Amino acid sequence: MAKPEEVPRQVLQVLAALIWVLLGAGPGLAHFHVFWPLREGCYARPEEEVTWRYFWGHPYEMLISDAQPPNFFIFSPKKQEVKLAPKEISLKDQESGQNRRAFEVGYKVPGPGTYYLCLESPLYFIPEEQAFWQDYVKQPLHAMSPEGWDQPVGLTVEIVPLTRPYGWPAGSVFKGRAMVKNKALTRATVEIEKFNGFFVPRDQLPQDALGGENGPLLTRVVKTDHMGYFVCTLDSPGWWIISVSAPGGKKSQEGKTYPVEMRGGLWVYMEPPPPPPNPPEQ
Repeated sequence: MAKPEEVPRQVLQVLAALIWVLLGAGPGLAHFHVFWPLREGCYARPEEEVTWRYFWGHPYEMLISDAQPPNFFIFSPKKQEVKLAPKEISLKDQESGQNRRAFEVGYKVPGPGTYYLCLESPLYFIPEEQAFWQDYVKQPLHAMSPEGWDQPVGLTVEIVPLTRPYGWPAGSVFKGRAMVKNKALTRATVEIEKFNGFFVPRDQLPQDALGGENGPLLTRVVKTDHMGYFVCTLDSPGWWIISVSAPGGKKSQEGKTYPVEMRGGLWVYMEPPPPPPNPPEQ
């Protein structure tokens, strides 16, 4: 039986979990760090200023929660890091009607090559998981040259692409390798989810044969092998988040100890299949 002084804390934990679900944890409970260039795609020219928008929430449905200030930096083709200063903005979560804290960040591309916009998040406590999440995410930016697309950035948990993370038509197979502290992350869970870029209400989510929400189709799952490699198919155009998880120790909060889960994410951009060329007239 719980001690009297412990009951209020247990009640608060249950209420916090319920509020989390009601305010936007959503059916799939797939929270990720979502950021994308304001111009469609992942392409830029040297000397061009690129602006990204960022929120914390569900990519597929575009459910937006309040974000904590993230740490953003650029990793250049020459393996140099440039710290960026995000600007706080407000984005409206269409499901709740509430304005949420989000951010924008900009960077002037100095020259050709493939750059990575990288994010290191603060710790997030996830009530329904009863765990803390620490996330490391990167996204490619192609500036007229492929140089640098395959090099590791050096994040604590990282997906190193073996397939270039852009310039492929939807339906292509992607291969990557999951690493944790520069070692292969073996037998790990990899989640894959599409970012639609607009609000998708719950009655428009894909359904399974039983008439319920098809959660496995929204957030797809594969496992890494004994060397940390994995493959997946990205079947529609646009941005996809690929995220792998690794244990990160423990953290105490209010007298209770919770696991820390470290997640490494890679955003991949798929192109619409190009139309076939017209044959010459005979």
